[in-house]
Amino acid sequence: MDFRRRLRNIKGVVVVQIEGYFTERFINLCKINNIKIWDIRNIVNGVIRFKIDIGEFKKLKTIAKKTKCKVTIKEKEGLYFTFYRYRKRKIFALLTIVLLIISILFSTFIWKIEITGNTYLTDEEIISALKNSGIYVGKNKTFINKKEVISDMRVAVPDLSWIGIEMDGTKVVVKVVEKTKIDEKNIQQDVCGNIIADKSGIVTKIIPENGTALLKAGSYAEEGNILIEGVIYSKLMDPEYVTAKGIVKINKEYIFSKEYFYDNTIKNYNNKIRYSVGITIDSKEYMINYLNKSLKYDINKSAMSFSLFGKNISFDLYKFSEYDESIIKKSKEDILEEAKIDGKNYIENEVLPNIRSGSIVDSIMEEEETDTGIKVNIKYVVNEQIGKFVERNN
Repeated sequence: MDFRRRLRNIKGVVVVQIEGYFTERFINLCKINNIKIWDIRNIVNGVIRFKIDIGEFKKLKTIAKKTKCKVTIKEKEGLYFTFYRYRKRKIFALLTIVLLIISILFSTFIWKIEITGNTYLTDEEIISALKNSGIYVGKNKTFINKKEVISDMRVAVPDLSWIGIEMDGTKVVVKVVEKTKIDEKNIQQDVCGNIIADKSGIVTKIIPENGTALLKAGSYAEEGNILIEGVIYSKLMDPEYVTAKGIVKINKEYIFSKEYFYDNTIKNYNNKIRYSVGITIDSKEYMINYLNKSLKYDINKSAMSFSLFGKNISFDLYKFSEYDESIIKKSKEDILEEAKIDGKNYIENEVLPNIRSGSIVDSIMEEEETDTGIKVNIKYVVNEQIGKFVERNN
């Protein structure tokens, strides 16, 4: 779909308005005659707007006569009209066309692979497996089947429990989740040692399966404290050093903090998109700019980079999404409700997935009003299992 939009932008698109008593018949006749129109909007009764390729526009005259509708062009979009305005500047137009074609062609290739989420698997291992599965730098991404690649990767890299692949322009973002590797020391079969606290909090449960508990429920455990000592004491025998085993749970606090504002600026996109091309040489950008400086745009840039004669060069394709800004006012109740949702997302998506096991036992919201909004702190108390095995130093 993205390629089709770019192609339409090159050819030229017009926003057409039709007025009359038979606008529905007008639209139906367009479909019957295979005239492609899209973004159809009913402005008021008897007035409809839609978009159509400039090459198809002439076909509307016959239908307009049959339905007695008035046809007018409201807007013109696309590089076709830009080239027409600059038609006397042949070198400019030629350079623009060449850069645009090169940018579009090269934007269908993969020029960067980014790996996230890996800890013990190296980027090189994953990239090598991706190459064997059909994703590598320089590969055309048009016909890549992501499901097949993911299936191949799970077979090729057994240590992956999950993999996701996203195409972001000329970059491929590969997100992975690795299988948990059990440290041989943490298997605790024949190694003497202690279980120590890897987090701080109030102990709610401590059950030693092997060894001696040094803390009780209700006491505070500092990170690094010994929770279960790998020693069994007896009045009749000398202390016996063992592999400490057991379960320890604590209540730990997590705090979500954010400032919210009464007045919030939002972007209202008006579906007006502009494209331009450019070239970057050693971080210096040269872009063909025909934008209205009084308007606001979101800029999305895709580039194809390479090195030539010691210079870092890229052909760039710019997409400008036009928008207006407006202010939305929020009440105190709206802000607190939004804070509750954000806090819930924080604890459920950022905290709970990254702990061994646990559940929320309490939450307290604190608010502080400022001149422009409210600072919100939400304290969550999570009951979670902690402890890691550390070998005893002889």
